Amino acid sequence: MMVLTLSTLAWAGDQNTKIRSLVDTYKGTEGFDVVDIGGVGMKLLRAAARTAAETPEDRQALNVLNGIKRLTVVDFSDAAPEAREKFLQKARKLLSGGEMLLEAKDGGETVRIYGSSSENGNVLEDIVILAEDALISIRGTIRADQVGSLMNQAGHND
Repeated sequence: MMVLTLSTLAWAGDQNTKIRSLVDTYKGTEGFDVVDIGGVGMKLLRAAARTAAETPEDRQALNVLNGIKRLTVVDFSDAAPEAREKFLQKARKLLSGGEMLLEAKDGGETVRIYGSSSENGNVLEDIVILAEDALISIRGTIRADQVGSLMNQAGHND
């Protein structure tokens, strides 16, 4: 069990490095918009969000951000079809050795969420969300119960 956990954690760190390298390769390519928020940026983002939080639900939602160390968003919806497909093939190949946490299909689009999870499944680490025109990499940890609570609140607000 310990070997499996250690190998999953090693894969997550390696995956993150490879994804960052892929993003760096495409940064500056026409049609690839990259936003990368590191440690200091995340602290500023959390502080700004706390200031804007008006309700207890807003403040509870901010708890999800506490474990995030880095956030990278790549929007390649305006990229040339060949460049977009090449990027997707490389990203899928890098992610194929890891744990797929969720796959969702909406219309013709498929969204896959990769990462690693704790033994009880409550802590998610180093999450990568891959869609047909975007990639989001979340370096750090997120508690699944906090995300579930947010989704329940969103369902009650509809």
